[in-house]
Amino acid sequence: MSSAQDTGRRPGRPRSERAHQAILRAALDLAVEGGLARMTMEGIAARSGVGKATIYRRWPTKEALVADALRSVVATIEAPDTGSVRDDFLGLAAQATQTNAPGALRLMPRLMSEAAEDPELLAACQAVLVEPRRAQLREVLRRGVERGELRADLDLELAIDGLIGPIVYRVLISGGDPAAVRGLPERVLDHALAGLGSVSRRRAAGRR
Repeated sequence: MSSAQDTGRRPGRPRSERAHQAILRAALDLAVEGGLARMTMEGIAARSGVGKATIYRRWPTKEALVADALRSVVATIEAPDTGSVRDDFLGLAAQATQTNAPGALRLMPRLMSEAAEDPELLAACQAVLVEPRRAQLREVLRRGVERGELRADLDLELAIDGLIGPIVYRVLISGGDPAAVRGLPERVLDHALAGLGSVSRRRAAGRR
């Protein structure tokens, strides 16, 4: 006869997917409305209609809960491989700004601000928001170097900073307004390619 230990599940009622999603949705809504500092497990329980004890069994801290809530709305991204750095970057940028929940982009400035004072939240933001996007962009740039589109001596990490930095900055100063970043990745890339491109490509561009 199987037991709760055998199946890897806690004894008691099976986990409700509807309750799980309600908790994640409540956490996102409250984080957007007042930031993580003002968000409480009690508030999440009240907003979601799920008992606080149930929430704590699944997430020991609100930072862990916010990390899962972010994963539920931030699109999984995969670097395109079109044969062109420009097209790959723009495809990646389109994926990176997509979310599955209204207002999620407005949460980013709040999270970045509060993460400076909260190591656990900072680690969650790095794992969910930052590193997956840097890894995919790193792959786009690496392929560009291999194809000869970009400089052979390109500092990939510095190039990533230069391409992502202006977009993140615009998100921060706009309070997460989607209109503020519309068309920005294309302008940033076109401006940067003058310096990132290989010498032969820059010469060819200069002869046009």
